[in-house]
Amino acid sequence: MPQKHRTIVYIDGYNWYHAIFKHRPEWKWLNIQSFFEAMRPDEDILLVKFFTAIVDEEKLDSDARERHIKYVDALKTLLKVRVILGKFQDREVTCRANCKLKYKVPEEKKTDVNIAVEILSDAFKGNCDSMVVVSGDSDAQPPLQWVKANCSGIKISVYIPALIQEQALRRLDFYRRMGVTAKFLPLTDLKSHQLPNLVKLGGGNVSMRPTVWSAPKQPQT
Repeated sequence: MPQKHRTIVYIDGYNWYHAIFKHRPEWKWLNIQSFFEAMRPDEDILLVKFFTAIVDEEKLDSDARERHIKYVDALKTLLKVRVILGKFQDREVTCRANCKLKYKVPEEKKTDVNIAVEILSDAFKGNCDSMVVVSGDSDAQPPLQWVKANCSGIKISVYIPALIQEQALRRLDFYRRMGVTAKFLPLTDLKSHQLPNLVKLGGGNVSMRPTVWSAPKQPQT
Protein backbone atom coordinates (compact mmCIF):
# COMPACT_ATOMS: atom_id res chain seq x y z
CA MET A 1 0.00 0.00 0.00
CA PRO A 2 1.48 3.38 -1.00
CA GLN A 3 2.34 5.72 1.84
CA LYS A 4 -0.08 8.60 2.34
CA HIS A 5 1.08 12.15 1.73
CA ARG A 6 2.03 13.92 4.94
CA THR A 7 -0.20 16.98 5.02
CA ILE A 8 -0.23 20.21 7.01
CA VAL A 9 -3.27 22.49 6.97
CA TYR A 10 -2.93 26.26 7.47
CA ILE A 11 -6.11 28.17 8.37
CA ASP A 12 -6.41 31.96 8.28
CA GLY A 13 -8.92 32.10 11.12
CA TYR A 14 -9.79 35.78 10.74
CA ASN A 15 -10.40 35.41 7.02
CA TRP A 16 -12.60 32.33 7.17
CA TYR A 17 -14.51 33.70 10.17
CA HIS A 18 -15.61 36.80 8.27
CA ALA A 19 -16.26 34.84 5.06
CA ILE A 20 -18.36 32.05 6.60
CA PHE A 21 -18.75 31.65 10.35
CA LYS A 22 -19.77 35.21 11.16
CA HIS A 23 -22.92 34.47 9.18
CA ARG A 24 -23.46 30.89 10.40
CA PRO A 25 -22.91 30.80 14.19
CA GLU A 26 -24.19 27.22 14.43
CA TRP A 27 -20.99 26.12 12.63
CA LYS A 28 -18.54 28.03 14.86
CA TRP A 29 -17.81 25.17 17.30
CA LEU A 30 -16.05 23.33 14.50
CA ASN A 31 -13.68 20.43 15.08
CA ILE A 32 -11.12 21.50 12.51
CA GLN A 33 -9.10 18.29 12.93
CA SER A 34 -11.90 15.85 12.12
CA PHE A 35 -13.24 18.14 9.38
CA PHE A 36 -10.01 18.10 7.38
CA GLU A 37 -9.28 14.45 8.10
CA ALA A 38 -12.68 13.58 6.63
CA MET A 39 -12.30 15.96 3.71
CA ARG A 40 -8.90 14.54 2.70
CA PRO A 41 -9.05 10.86 3.74
CA ASP A 42 -6.27 9.77 1.39
CA GLU A 43 -3.72 11.96 3.17
CA ASP A 44 -2.09 11.77 6.59
CA ILE A 45 -3.06 15.04 8.31
CA LEU A 46 -0.05 15.74 10.53
CA LEU A 47 -1.08 19.17 11.81
CA VAL A 48 -3.83 21.74 11.46
CA LYS A 49 -2.34 25.17 12.17
CA PHE A 50 -5.00 27.70 13.15
CA PHE A 51 -3.97 31.36 12.99
CA THR A 52 -6.03 33.85 14.96
CA ALA A 53 -5.80 36.76 17.40
CA ILE A 54 -7.68 37.59 20.60
CA VAL A 55 -8.88 41.17 20.58
CA ASP A 56 -8.25 43.27 23.71
CA GLU A 57 -11.16 43.18 26.12
CA GLU A 58 -11.82 46.93 25.96
CA LYS A 59 -12.04 46.79 22.14
CA LEU A 60 -14.80 44.21 21.84
CA ASP A 61 -17.97 43.08 23.51
CA SER A 62 -16.70 41.04 26.46
CA ASP A 63 -19.09 38.15 25.74
CA ALA A 64 -17.80 37.83 22.16
CA ARG A 65 -14.21 37.83 23.39
CA GLU A 66 -15.02 35.17 25.97
CA ARG A 67 -16.65 32.98 23.33
CA HIS A 68 -13.56 33.27 21.14
CA ILE A 69 -11.31 32.28 24.05
CA LYS A 70 -13.54 29.28 24.83
CA TYR A 71 -13.22 28.06 21.26
CA VAL A 72 -9.45 28.53 21.17
CA ASP A 73 -9.13 26.63 24.47
CA ALA A 74 -11.27 23.81 23.07
CA LEU A 75 -9.17 23.61 19.89
CA LYS A 76 -5.99 23.28 21.93
CA THR A 77 -7.24 19.94 23.28
CA LEU A 78 -7.11 18.38 19.80
CA LEU A 79 -3.92 16.38 19.27
CA LYS A 80 -3.22 17.58 15.74
CA VAL A 81 -4.22 21.23 16.18
CA ARG A 82 -1.75 24.02 16.87
CA VAL A 83 -3.11 27.50 17.59
CA ILE A 84 -0.79 30.34 16.55
CA LEU A 85 -1.78 33.73 17.92
CA GLY A 86 -1.25 37.13 16.38
CA LYS A 87 -2.35 40.39 17.97
CA PHE A 88 -4.61 43.37 17.44
CA GLN A 89 -3.19 46.86 17.09
CA ASP A 90 -5.01 50.20 16.89
CA ARG A 91 -5.06 51.92 13.50
CA GLU A 92 -6.12 55.55 13.13
CA VAL A 93 -8.70 56.20 10.43
CA THR A 94 -10.49 59.33 9.27
CA CYS A 95 -14.26 59.51 8.89
CA ARG A 96 -15.11 59.62 5.17
CA ALA A 97 -18.17 61.76 5.78
CA ASN A 98 -18.01 65.51 6.15
CA CYS A 99 -17.13 65.28 9.84
CA LYS A 100 -13.50 64.24 9.06
CA LEU A 101 -13.10 63.03 12.62
CA LYS A 102 -10.25 60.68 13.41
CA TYR A 103 -10.81 57.54 15.43
CA LYS A 104 -9.04 54.26 16.14
CA VAL A 105 -10.09 50.77 15.10
CA PRO A 106 -8.45 47.47 16.10
CA GLU A 107 -6.62 45.78 13.21
CA GLU A 108 -5.30 42.24 13.25
CA LYS A 109 -1.53 42.02 12.94
CA LYS A 110 1.06 39.25 12.47
CA THR A 111 -1.33 36.61 11.10
CA ASP A 112 -0.21 36.94 7.48
CA VAL A 113 3.44 36.92 8.52
CA ASN A 114 2.89 33.96 10.86
CA ILE A 115 1.27 31.97 8.04
CA ALA A 116 4.11 32.80 5.65
CA VAL A 117 6.74 31.87 8.23
CA GLU A 118 5.10 28.52 8.99
CA ILE A 119 4.67 27.65 5.30
CA LEU A 120 8.29 28.47 4.46
CA SER A 121 9.64 26.79 7.59
CA ASP A 122 7.77 23.56 6.86
CA ALA A 123 8.96 23.67 3.25
CA PHE A 124 12.61 24.22 4.23
CA LYS A 125 12.52 21.41 6.79
CA GLY A 126 10.68 18.96 4.56
CA ASN A 127 7.98 18.57 7.18
CA CYS A 128 5.25 17.64 4.72
CA ASP A 129 4.47 16.39 1.22
CA SER A 130 1.27 18.41 0.89
CA MET A 131 0.13 21.85 2.06
CA VAL A 132 -3.51 22.84 2.38
CA VAL A 133 -4.14 26.55 2.84
CA VAL A 134 -7.54 27.95 3.80
CA SER A 135 -7.64 31.65 3.00
CA GLY A 136 -9.12 34.08 0.52
CA ASP A 137 -6.45 36.64 1.36
CA SER A 138 -3.97 37.43 -1.40
CA ASP A 139 -1.20 37.76 1.21
CA ALA A 140 -0.98 33.95 1.21
CA GLN A 141 0.09 33.95 -2.42
CA PRO A 142 3.81 34.98 -2.17
CA PRO A 143 4.95 32.17 0.17
CA LEU A 144 2.97 29.60 -1.82
CA GLN A 145 4.47 30.90 -5.05
CA TRP A 146 7.94 30.44 -3.54
CA VAL A 147 7.17 26.89 -2.44
CA LYS A 148 5.74 26.09 -5.87
CA ALA A 149 8.89 27.41 -7.58
CA ASN A 150 11.45 25.90 -5.22
CA CYS A 151 9.92 22.76 -3.70
CA SER A 152 8.42 20.87 -6.60
CA GLY A 153 7.81 17.79 -4.45
CA ILE A 154 5.25 19.60 -2.27
CA LYS A 155 1.66 19.52 -3.46
CA ILE A 156 -0.29 22.72 -2.71
CA SER A 157 -4.05 23.05 -2.38
CA VAL A 158 -5.95 26.24 -1.55
CA TYR A 159 -9.51 26.42 -0.25
CA ILE A 160 -11.22 29.79 -0.54
CA PRO A 161 -13.77 30.29 2.27
CA ALA A 162 -17.02 31.76 0.94
CA LEU A 163 -20.74 31.26 1.32
CA ILE A 164 -22.50 29.90 -1.75
CA GLN A 165 -24.03 33.27 -2.64
CA GLU A 166 -20.62 34.97 -2.45
CA GLN A 167 -18.60 32.53 -4.55
CA ALA A 168 -19.29 34.24 -7.87
CA LEU A 169 -17.54 37.34 -6.50
CA ARG A 170 -14.35 35.52 -5.48
CA ARG A 171 -11.37 34.79 -7.73
CA LEU A 172 -9.47 31.53 -8.03
CA ASP A 173 -7.57 32.27 -11.23
CA PHE A 174 -4.31 33.50 -9.68
CA TYR A 175 -3.68 30.25 -7.85
CA ARG A 176 -4.66 28.23 -10.88
CA ARG A 177 -2.22 30.16 -13.07
CA MET A 178 0.45 29.20 -10.52
CA GLY A 179 -0.42 25.56 -11.08
CA VAL A 180 -1.96 25.27 -7.61
CA THR A 181 -5.19 23.40 -6.96
CA ALA A 182 -7.76 26.00 -5.87
CA LYS A 183 -11.42 25.53 -5.02
CA PHE A 184 -14.04 26.81 -2.63
CA LEU A 185 -14.13 25.33 0.87
CA PRO A 186 -16.86 22.64 1.01
CA LEU A 187 -19.58 23.75 3.41
CA THR A 188 -21.90 20.74 3.49
CA ASP A 189 -20.15 18.82 6.28
CA LEU A 190 -19.33 21.70 8.63
CA LYS A 191 -22.39 20.95 10.76
CA SER A 192 -21.31 17.29 11.05
CA HIS A 193 -17.91 18.06 12.60
CA GLN A 194 -18.79 20.02 15.70
CA LEU A 195 -16.90 19.61 18.97
CA PRO A 196 -18.73 18.10 21.97
CA ASN A 197 -20.85 20.69 23.75
CA LEU A 198 -18.60 20.21 26.79
CA VAL A 199 -14.84 19.94 26.18
CA LYS A 200 -12.57 18.87 29.04
CA LEU A 201 -9.48 21.09 29.24
CA GLY A 202 -7.63 19.30 32.01
CA GLY A 203 -7.16 20.24 35.63
CA GLY A 204 -10.89 19.97 36.15
CA ASN A 205 -11.60 22.84 33.78
CA VAL A 206 -14.03 22.69 30.87
CA SER A 207 -14.96 24.77 27.84
CA MET A 208 -18.66 24.82 27.02
CA ARG A 209 -20.18 25.56 23.64
CA PRO A 210 -21.76 29.05 23.80
CA THR A 211 -25.53 28.85 23.61
CA VAL A 212 -25.62 31.49 20.85
CA TRP A 213 -23.60 29.07 18.71
CA SER A 214 -26.16 26.31 19.01
CA ALA A 215 -27.98 25.04 15.95
CA PRO A 216 -31.33 26.76 15.46
CA LYS A 217 -34.27 24.71 16.65
CA GLN A 218 -36.38 23.14 13.97
CA PRO A 219 -40.05 24.16 13.98
CA GLN A 220 -42.40 21.52 15.34
CA THR A 221 -44.70 19.81 12.87
